[in-house]
Formats: sequence, structure tokens, C-alpha cells
Amino acid sequence: MPQTRRYVADHLIPMEPEGVIHSPGVVDTEDGVVVWAGKAEEAPDLAESTTERVEGVLLPGMVNIHCHTPMVLLRGAGENLPVDRWLHEVMWPREARLTPEDVEVGMAAGAAELLAGGVTTSLEMYFCGEAVAAGAVWAGLRCVVTAPLIEDPKLSGMFGSLQHQLDEMTELIRRWEESTLIQVGIGPHAVYSLSEECLRSVADAAATHGALVHIHVDEQEWEVEAVRKQTGMSATAFLKEVGILDSPTMAAHSVWISPEDIDILAESGAGVAHCPCSNGKHASGIAPVAEMRAAGIPVGIATDGPASHHRLDMFEEMRMAMRLARIRSQDAAALLPHEALAMVTREAADAIRRPDLGRLAPGSPADMIAVSPSGAAFGPVIPEEDDLVSRLVWSGSPAAVHAAWVAGRQVMSEGEVLTVDVEAVGRDVAGRARRLAG
Repeated sequence: MPQTRRYVADHLIPMEPEGVIHSPGVVDTEDGVVVWAGKAEEAPDLAESTTERVEGVLLPGMVNIHCHTPMVLLRGAGENLPVDRWLHEVMWPREARLTPEDVEVGMAAGAAELLAGGVTTSLEMYFCGEAVAAGAVWAGLRCVVTAPLIEDPKLSGMFGSLQHQLDEMTELIRRWEESTLIQVGIGPHAVYSLSEECLRSVADAAATHGALVHIHVDEQEWEVEAVRKQTGMSATAFLKEVGILDSPTMAAHSVWISPEDIDILAESGAGVAHCPCSNGKHASGIAPVAEMRAAGIPVGIATDGPASHHRLDMFEEMRMAMRLARIRSQDAAALLPHEALAMVTREAADAIRRPDLGRLAPGSPADMIAVSPSGAAFGPVIPEEDDLVSRLVWSGSPAAVHAAWVAGRQVMSEGEVLTVDVEAVGRDVAGRARRLAG
């Protein structure tokens, strides 16, 4: 018999349609899927259901579309370095010591942190894809696992030949194809770090399996000239040339892309992950977010990995995205709070071709979070001037998130993650991090 639940919230921001707030609002679910959402006074009669009162604001869980979550194991390593030196001198030597168990534990710890901050879906690019998926399932986090491909000599001994990595990816897709929580794609690192043979193989595999491709693009300025020297064209143009953009593609960072590159991405339907805090920490630059969105590219805001700038905090990312957009354009209205909220929910989901996520609408999974807009940082509130979305975006933090559900399963309650023993896993991570540091 179907399990029907009704959630009655002080405020509901369904993100479908965008800009609507219902106070109070209702979400009805059946077996973990939304069947109705709207104003409380318009809610349909339900013959049999369990009703749950939700304090504060109920809204879709956030969708983090570029992360390397198991890198909680490497948090704080390689400080004050640009990305290229940070990778080659610190990250990759430590990652060469990784075991699948390290990755699973790191993923579970980071997934709990994401859930505690209001993220219910994460797009991951990390080694040992099976372990990434297992760690996400452990925590109850919805996850798109993009199995990585890399051709660095420091790591080749650990992950094998290109063909071996592609075979592993294909097997991972097969193993998880029936899962409703885990989706598997392909994660080639970047154009500058991979051969043309590898990228063409990725294009073929993505087309064969209908897989999402998740790749770093033009994160740092030096990449532009390096890729042009390597390929004779821009990274984005080369992705089109080798056929990758024929499949759903997520271009992470895209800081230094040109107007011509923007046109190519828009024409292909690719999405972009904007990582403002990571880009700021590594002095990578400020991405042309307004120009990309104006061209019709779906742009999601993302955290990048916890080794890139420590935090997995989407509230901080939203604020940084707005500030950088305004600095870049010298326009105080360049990126508004309601747009930033869309970029961590529905627009982020659209960027990874998951229009069922990032909104609370009939047919969507009941991936939801509850946020309490109270406390000193949220006040004072003058009703005639109140903008609830602005308050959430400018003043919100993970501490304000008090509940979360993934596919209707409650994974966080009263500010505590229910699926992971956070203290025990944290101690485990600390020990593993010391070993990886050598």
C-alpha cells in the first residue's frame, strides 16, 4: 500500500514555478515522490496520510554540481598554492596512497557534512567510483558519480591504463543502473591533462551509455594557452571537435572561456559549475556567470572539493557568487538572491540534465530541506519590507538547516545527521589523513 505523507510548513519555496512562496505551504508525497505542492488552503483532501509539521522554510534540497567530497581526507593540505602546483606537488602524491576504504569513509564523512548543510544531491568526480557510491549510500545522499579518467604518471600505477579505467567505468555504470539514488557518468580530468585518444574514447563511451561527462574547463588562465598549443583550439572547441559535447556535459569552473566558447556551450546544451570560493582561494579568476546565463547556459553554483577551500557550504558559495558577479560588472544588481537560490536548486539540476531535481513539484523526488530563518543574523524583520529569499541567502548558514529528506527518507533531524556517526567517522578520517600525509 502506498505510503502517503503530508508536510505542512510555515513557508514553502517550491522553486516550481520560480519566485513563488506559499505561507503556509504543503507538500504531499507518496512513496518518496512529490504528488502535490502548494498553498496550504488549496491542499487536496487525503483519505489516509501521516502529517508532519515543519518549522520555518521548506524548500528543495540543494544540488552541488561539482565536488570531490572524499577529499575531506586532504582538507588543509597544500595551502596558498595555485591549482597546478597544489595538484602536482601535494594532492596527487597523497592520492597515490589512497585505498578504496579511504575513499568510502571520506565520502561518508563529507556526505554527512553536505546533508547537514542542506545539500541532497552531489555531482562527484573522484577515484574509486564504487567506493564513492558506497559512501554516498551509507549517508543517504543522492549522488552522480563520475568515474575519473587520468593519465598522470604519479597515479597511473594505482589506476591502470586508459582502457582499464574505461572498462572500470563501464562496469560501474552496469552495477548501479537500477539504483534510484546513484547515477554514474564519466569524469575525464581536463583537456590539458588528457590525450586526444583518451577524450575521443570518453566521447564514444558517453554516447554508447548515455552518460553525463563531467570535466574541468579553463579553471586557470594558463590553461588557455596550454590547450591552444596542445590542440590548436580552445578547450571548449576541442571538446566539440572530439564529440564530447554531443553527450550531456558539465563543464566545471569555465573561468577563462571566451564569448565564442560560451556560444559553443550554449548551442550544445552543456551546463557549467561555478565554484566562486575555490576560484577565489586559488586566485583562478572570476567566471563570466552573467554572460553564460544570458546565453542560455544553465549555471549551477558548486563548492568544489573540501581540499580546495575547506568548506562544503552552499550558503557561503551563493554569497560569494553574488559578490563576485557584482565586482566583475560593477553592478549591485548583477546577481540577485533569488537567482543565486535557483543556481543551487533548479538551475543546477537543469545543468546536469536532471529536471526532476531542484524543485518540489509533482513527479520530483521528495528531496527537501527545512531551514529556520530565525536568530540574530536573520533579524530584525519588518514585515512590510521582508524578502524571505534575501534573508535566507544573505544570512543563512548550514547551522540554520534543521532537517533534510532524500526521496522521502529523513536523513537529518533537529540539526543532526541520522545516517552517519559523525564523531566516529571524523576520528577515522583524521587517522587516514595522517597516513596519506606520509
